[in-house]
Amino acid sequence: MPATRVSCLECVTKHVGAAYVLLTETREGYAHRLRAIGHLHEAEDESQEFPDLHAAIRTARKAFQADGTMPDWEALAQAADALRQSTP
Repeated sequence: MPATRVSCLECVTKHVGAAYVLLTETREGYAHRLRAIGHLHEAEDESQEFPDLHAAIRTARKAFQADGTMPDWEALAQAADALRQSTP
């Protein structure tokens, strides 16, 4: 599927970071689940030009929505960092 918008690694990491904070607070009893899912979706949307990162974020979002599996934050951060280092 072709990208529907220009991808931005800074935006991806911003949304992944926001989801991380919100899901951490959700585990402490705050009602941020829906917002966190929204941020993961935005990160997914922002990563369309990076197929592997896009797939990893989508898989993480869908797993969290389906059964509450927390994303592997470190793996997502490393994937974004690797792209940042390889992108001119």
